[in-house]
Amino acid sequence: MSDAEKWYLEGLRIARLVYGEDHMRVAEMRGALGGAYFRQGRLEEAVRMYKLVLRVFRSASEGDSAMVAAGLCELGTALYRQGLYDRAMKRLEEAYEMSRRLYGDDHEQVAAVLNNMAQVLGDQGRVAES
Repeated sequence: MSDAEKWYLEGLRIARLVYGEDHMRVAEMRGALGGAYFRQGRLEEAVRMYKLVLRVFRSASEGDSAMVAAGLCELGTALYRQGLYDRAMKRLEEAYEMSRRLYGDDHEQVAAVLNNMAQVLGDQGRVAES
């Protein structure tokens, strides 16, 4: 376990005590830990964290939310890196539609999700669709 992971886990432990499991602050900390796992290639752990984050974000928001859209994109990207293309595309398509509703067609977040969707399709040899 790296020093960074120790600090993430200790911060998360304290936040869970202070705020409870389903607090946005705890979800944000889990998202940071998920990002660290993702960067380390620990994709199963990253997916687990991203799913927990998304559950809290969804319950805290009514309808479309920038945090939910970003969480869907992160989860989709981690699933893609695991080779779970269908599951990844489902999450990314949801992130795309939500991002379009939130920001319109010509926004950097929409472009980022489209890029991730193209990578998934490209890696499956579906270049014409990407």
